[in-house]
Amino acid sequence: MGITIFLLFLSIVSNPSSLSAQIHPGYENFNLSSKDEAEILFARGRYEEAIEKFKTVLKLEGETSYLFRTMLKSWKALSNLDSAENFFQDYQESHKDSSHIWYALGYLNYLKSYYQKAEMHFERAVQLDPQNGLAWNNWAAIDSEKKEYKGAIEKVKRAIKINSNEPIFIWNLHKIYQEMGEPIRFRLEYKDLLKKQSKELAWAYGKTLVRVIRQKAFRSYSKGDLDNAILGFEDMLKIYQEIEDIKGQVPALFSLGLLQEEKGNVEKAQEYFSRVLAINPNHIQARDMIKNVH
Repeated sequence: MGITIFLLFLSIVSNPSSLSAQIHPGYENFNLSSKDEAEILFARGRYEEAIEKFKTVLKLEGETSYLFRTMLKSWKALSNLDSAENFFQDYQESHKDSSHIWYALGYLNYLKSYYQKAEMHFERAVQLDPQNGLAWNNWAAIDSEKKEYKGAIEKVKRAIKINSNEPIFIWNLHKIYQEMGEPIRFRLEYKDLLKKQSKELAWAYGKTLVRVIRQKAFRSYSKGDLDNAILGFEDMLKIYQEIEDIKGQVPALFSLGLLQEEKGNVEKAQEYFSRVLAINPNHIQARDMIKNVH
């Protein structure tokens, strides 16, 4: 298999969310909510339209920190945080006791690198609502920037406790450990979670580890280092098995088949393609790869 095709495949399994943004151009014909439409506009880079649609969502469905976060990311992409500041300052006048607006102002100042002001706003956000995980997470990021790692870990773990299904919280913890020079600490915590049978949290840690390993394997392959690329995907497969992620095992097995075939290990490659089909008999690419040797 050619390097260009395999790198394309790797980029897809590295970022499956990229596929979700490829909505059919005629999405307007479907019965989508205003929030869905706003998120599609954002994913397509149509930021001005997305902001206006999010304002409609705000009126129809009310505020959330996530909604404000995406609005701010849109304004940031347009290099127009001044408009964001005007909007949120006006909005705050009638929503002074909203944790979400304090989070928005905190995130706005975070994006502008005004960390002291951002901290004050995040602190107010969690005072009003201790369950505001985004505020805890961003506050942790500021502590990490200041190399106050103990506080950063405590805050991001508060966020994870609130919502362990939020990938950005787990990713931020991994990033903090890396900045501390202790990347192994994250895997050790993952192993401990497996021993304790904390399945939900182990799943979240495992998915983050897979993402890190996949990126490293991608780099190895792009340099022509097939052996380390294979080791990376074998490590990914092991984690998927440990967290019982059957769906995740399929792209890992298929990638190993492709890599082994490229090395000339046809028998091993066929074994991996067969294992893909054992999980998903309708996997067209795996079926084709097996057919190609007959």
